Amino acid sequence: MNSEGRICRNCGRGFQIDPADLDFYRQIGVPAPTWCPECRAARRMVWRNERTYYKRKCNAPGHTEDVISLHPADIPYTVYDQKYWWSDAWDPMQYGKEYDFSKPFFEQYAELLHRVPLIALSNTNSVNSEYCSSAAWNKNCHLVSAGGWNENVMYANRMVKDKDSLDLYIVDGSELCYDDSYVSGSYRLLYSSNCEGCSDSWFLYNCKNCRDCIGCANLRNKQYCIFNEQISKDEYEKRVKELNLGSRKALEEVRRKFQDEVYVKAIHKYADIVNSVGSTGDHLQNTKNCRDCFDFVGDNTEDCRYVNWSGFGSKGIYDCGPGAGWKSELLYEGVDINSSSRIVGGVVVYDSSDVWWSVHTHGSHNMFGCYGMRNKEYCILNKQYSEEEYEELLPKIKKHMDEMPYVDKRGVRYGFGEFFPPEIALFAYNETVAEEYFPSTKEKATAMGYQWRDPETRNYGITLKPTDLPDTIRIVSDDVVKETIGCAHEGKCEEQCTEAFRITPEELAFYKKMNIPLPTLCPNCRHYGRLKKRTPMKLWHRGCMCDNQSHGHSRKCSKEFETSYAPEKPEIVYCEECYQKEIV
Repeated sequence: MNSEGRICRNCGRGFQIDPADLDFYRQIGVPAPTWCPECRAARRMVWRNERTYYKRKCNAPGHTEDVISLHPADIPYTVYDQKYWWSDAWDPMQYGKEYDFSKPFFEQYAELLHRVPLIALSNTNSVNSEYCSSAAWNKNCHLVSAGGWNENVMYANRMVKDKDSLDLYIVDGSELCYDDSYVSGSYRLLYSSNCEGCSDSWFLYNCKNCRDCIGCANLRNKQYCIFNEQISKDEYEKRVKELNLGSRKALEEVRRKFQDEVYVKAIHKYADIVNSVGSTGDHLQNTKNCRDCFDFVGDNTEDCRYVNWSGFGSKGIYDCGPGAGWKSELLYEGVDINSSSRIVGGVVVYDSSDVWWSVHTHGSHNMFGCYGMRNKEYCILNKQYSEEEYEELLPKIKKHMDEMPYVDKRGVRYGFGEFFPPEIALFAYNETVAEEYFPSTKEKATAMGYQWRDPETRNYGITLKPTDLPDTIRIVSDDVVKETIGCAHEGKCEEQCTEAFRITPEELAFYKKMNIPLPTLCPNCRHYGRLKKRTPMKLWHRGCMCDNQSHGHSRKCSKEFETSYAPEKPEIVYCEECYQKEIV
C-alpha cells in the first residue's frame, strides 16, 4: 500500500498519510485526518494554557475570594477554585443534557462548557507554590509550569526533581542551576543546554560529565577547559578571575564569544536520539517506531507519531501532547493524558478508558463529550445512561457528527474524528503553548479560526530602568525588591513581554549566592529566549555535512536523515556515525 497525499483543510499545504498511519486510524476507529500534522498540533495546543495567569473571583457557592486562575474574569464561564472543584460539594452531572440530534455535537459541547464549572488551575499537592500550573508535588516554587517534585525553583517550565534553581526549560534532577535548557543531573551549571552530569560551569553545549568549564561544546569527561581549550587548574582559576563572570558586561562578552566562535562552529548531531529503533524526531530515549516525535523520556515507548513531551512506556499514540503517556495506549488527538487507553479527543484524562472528546476526565470509562467527570461510566454530555442505552446511542452520535458536522465561521467542517474546533477552545491562542511552539500574529491566528486576547493595558510605575541596574550583584541593595524594573524589551518584542517585573527576596538571595547579575528582561522574555535555543518540532530531510574522509567515506558523507535543524540555519549537522567518530 502506498502513501496517500492530502491537502490540509486548514492551511492548504500538502501532507502524507502512510500505510502505518492508516492501520492506526482503523485500529482506533477514526477516519484519516484532514488537517496537516503542524495544524493539528497547534489546534491541540490551544487547549493547554501553562503560563498565563489571572486573578478573578471564585464562583463557587458562598465564595467571594480572589483566586489565581488560567481564565480571566471577563470570560463567560463559571470557575471554581481547585479545592472546591475537586470536592464532593457539587456534581458535574447536574449540568448534563440529553444529546440533541438537531444540533452539531461540537455546538452542544460548547454549550456544556458554558454551563459546567471549570477548574481555576491544576496545581496538585503543592506547598507554598500558588503561582504554578499543570504542576504537582512542588514546594516553595514560583511560576513553575508543567513540572513536578521541585523545591525552591522559580520561572521554570517542563522540569522535574530540581532544587534551588531559576529560569529552566526541560531540566531534571539538577540543583543550583540557572538559565539552562535540556539539562539533567547537573550542579551549578549556568547558561547551558543539552548537557548531562555537568557542574560548576558556564555556557556549555552538548557536554557530558564535565566540570569547571566555560564556553565549551561537545566535551566528554573534561575539567578545566575554556572555549574548548584544555588548560591547567592554576591557569583556569586565573582566567576565571579575568573573565569576571559576575559582571553583566563581561558576561555578555563571554556569551557572544561562545555563540559566535564555539556554538556555531561546533558539530551538531542530526538529532538527540538514544537507544531508539526506527524513530525520528529529537530528544528521544528508549523508543521503537516513534516517528516525528519530540521530547520523549522513559522506557519502552512504541509505535507513536506526531507526539511531543511523552513516553513513559506508552504504545500506539498519535497526535498527542503536550503530555501524553505514563503507560497509556491507543490515544489519538489528546493533551495531558496519563494511565489511560482508547482515548480520542481527550484533554486532561487520567486513569480512564474509552473516552471520546472529553475534558478533565478522571477514573472514568465510556465517556462521550463530558467535562469534569470523576469515577463515572456511560455518560454523554455529562448525562448518565445505562450501558445498553450508551452502546445504542454511541454509533448514532458518531454517524450524526458526519451527517451534521460543526461548521466554523470560516466554513471549515468538523465531523467525526476531528479534534475540537479552535473557536470553542477555553483559551485564546496567545494564552497557550500554541503561541510558544507555533508563534503567530493576531491577524493570522484569527484568520485560522482561533481566539486572540489583546494584552491588558499596563500602567506600571517603573522605578528602575534596566540600564540603571548595577553591573554586579555584589553592590545591589536588598531594597531592590521594592523596585519595579522595566524590561529591556519595553513591550516591543513578540515574546509576551510584561514590560516590567520585580525581584522577589528569594530570587535576590539566589542571585547573591550564585554571584549572578540581576536580569534586565522580564520572566516571559527570558522564557522565550530559552525556547529560541531549541530546534522546532518539525523535521527536514537533509544530508550529512561531513567531508572528513578519515571517517570512512570519500569526499562528502552520503548519509541522509530527518533533522529538526532547518537547512537555512548555520549549524554544522552530522549523521550519527560521523558525529560519533568526530566527537566521541
